[in-house]
Amino acid sequence: MKARTKILAAISFAVLVICLIFFLMIYQPGAGTYVRADKLQDTPEKYVEFSLADIEKYPYVKEAISNPGKDIKLPFDHNGNMTEFANIMRDNKTEYIKLNNEYYHISYYSAD
Repeated sequence: MKARTKILAAISFAVLVICLIFFLMIYQPGAGTYVRADKLQDTPEKYVEFSLADIEKYPYVKEAISNPGKDIKLPFDHNGNMTEFANIMRDNKTEYIKLNNEYYHISYYSAD
Protein backbone atom coordinates (compact mmCIF):
# COMPACT_ATOMS: atom_id res chain seq x y z
CA MET A 1 0.00 0.00 0.00
CA LYS A 2 2.81 2.38 0.84
CA ALA A 3 4.56 1.90 -2.51
CA ARG A 4 1.30 2.51 -4.34
CA THR A 5 0.79 5.79 -2.41
CA LYS A 6 4.31 6.94 -3.27
CA ILE A 7 3.78 6.19 -6.96
CA LEU A 8 0.45 8.03 -6.93
CA ALA A 9 2.04 11.03 -5.18
CA ALA A 10 4.93 11.07 -7.69
CA ILE A 11 2.52 10.97 -10.64
CA SER A 12 0.38 13.73 -9.11
CA PHE A 13 3.47 15.85 -8.53
CA ALA A 14 4.66 15.29 -12.12
CA VAL A 15 1.25 16.30 -13.50
CA LEU A 16 1.28 19.41 -11.30
CA VAL A 17 4.76 20.37 -12.55
CA ILE A 18 3.74 19.84 -16.19
CA CYS A 19 0.64 22.02 -15.69
CA LEU A 20 2.69 24.72 -13.99
CA ILE A 21 5.26 24.75 -16.80
CA PHE A 22 2.47 24.93 -19.40
CA PHE A 23 0.76 27.92 -17.74
CA LEU A 24 4.05 29.73 -17.20
CA MET A 25 4.84 29.33 -20.89
CA ILE A 26 1.52 30.84 -22.04
CA TYR A 27 1.41 33.62 -19.43
CA GLN A 28 2.46 36.91 -21.00
CA PRO A 29 2.22 39.85 -18.61
CA GLY A 30 2.97 42.39 -21.33
CA ALA A 31 0.20 41.21 -23.65
CA GLY A 32 -2.66 43.60 -24.21
CA THR A 33 -3.68 46.76 -25.97
CA TYR A 34 -1.75 49.99 -25.50
CA VAL A 35 -2.10 53.63 -26.45
CA ARG A 36 0.77 56.10 -26.50
CA ALA A 37 1.02 59.83 -27.24
CA ASP A 38 4.25 61.47 -28.33
CA LYS A 39 4.34 65.26 -28.30
CA LEU A 40 5.51 66.84 -31.56
CA GLN A 41 7.58 69.96 -32.04
CA ASP A 42 6.45 70.58 -35.63
CA THR A 43 2.96 70.79 -37.09
CA PRO A 44 2.10 67.59 -38.94
CA GLU A 45 0.78 67.76 -42.47
CA LYS A 46 -2.56 66.16 -41.55
CA TYR A 47 -4.21 65.93 -38.12
CA VAL A 48 -7.55 65.76 -36.34
CA GLU A 49 -8.37 68.59 -33.95
CA PHE A 50 -9.94 67.69 -30.61
CA SER A 51 -11.27 69.99 -27.91
CA LEU A 52 -10.89 69.25 -24.22
CA ALA A 53 -14.55 68.18 -24.15
CA ASP A 54 -13.95 65.81 -27.09
CA ILE A 55 -10.93 64.16 -25.50
CA GLU A 56 -12.90 63.50 -22.28
CA LYS A 57 -14.77 60.77 -24.20
CA TYR A 58 -11.48 58.90 -24.61
CA PRO A 59 -9.97 58.59 -21.11
CA TYR A 60 -7.05 56.40 -22.20
CA VAL A 61 -6.03 58.85 -24.92
CA LYS A 62 -6.35 61.66 -22.38
CA GLU A 63 -4.11 59.75 -19.97
CA ALA A 64 -1.58 59.12 -22.74
CA ILE A 65 -1.53 62.83 -23.60
CA SER A 66 -1.04 63.66 -19.92
CA ASN A 67 1.95 61.26 -19.89
CA PRO A 68 3.66 61.72 -23.28
CA GLY A 69 6.01 58.94 -24.27
CA LYS A 70 4.49 56.45 -21.82
CA ASP A 71 2.61 53.34 -22.96
CA ILE A 72 -0.85 53.25 -21.36
CA LYS A 73 -2.20 49.72 -21.06
CA LEU A 74 -5.93 49.38 -21.62
CA PRO A 75 -7.86 46.95 -19.44
CA PHE A 76 -8.98 43.77 -21.16
CA ASP A 77 -12.64 44.81 -20.96
CA HIS A 78 -12.15 48.44 -22.08
CA ASN A 79 -15.22 49.97 -23.62
CA GLY A 80 -15.75 50.74 -27.30
CA ASN A 81 -14.52 54.33 -26.99
CA MET A 82 -11.04 53.37 -28.14
CA THR A 83 -12.50 51.66 -31.18
CA GLU A 84 -14.45 54.84 -31.92
CA PHE A 85 -11.27 56.91 -31.54
CA ALA A 86 -9.30 54.56 -33.79
CA ASN A 87 -12.08 54.78 -36.41
CA ILE A 88 -11.96 58.59 -36.34
CA MET A 89 -8.21 58.50 -36.91
CA ARG A 90 -8.48 55.87 -39.64
CA ASP A 91 -11.28 57.74 -41.42
CA ASN A 92 -9.11 60.87 -41.47
CA LYS A 93 -6.06 58.84 -42.57
CA THR A 94 -3.79 60.24 -39.88
CA GLU A 95 -2.15 59.35 -36.58
CA TYR A 96 -1.83 62.94 -35.39
CA ILE A 97 -4.09 65.06 -33.23
CA LYS A 98 -4.17 68.68 -32.20
CA LEU A 99 -5.24 69.56 -28.66
CA ASN A 100 -4.85 73.07 -27.20
CA ASN A 101 -2.47 74.17 -29.96
CA GLU A 102 -0.21 71.19 -29.27
CA TYR A 103 0.29 68.26 -31.60
CA TYR A 104 0.62 64.59 -30.68
CA HIS A 105 1.37 61.39 -32.53
CA ILE A 106 -1.04 58.74 -31.22
CA SER A 107 -0.02 55.08 -31.37
CA TYR A 108 -2.66 52.46 -30.72
CA TYR A 109 -1.41 48.88 -30.82
CA SER A 110 -1.72 45.37 -29.44
CA ALA A 111 1.11 43.32 -28.00
CA ASP A 112 0.50 39.60 -28.05
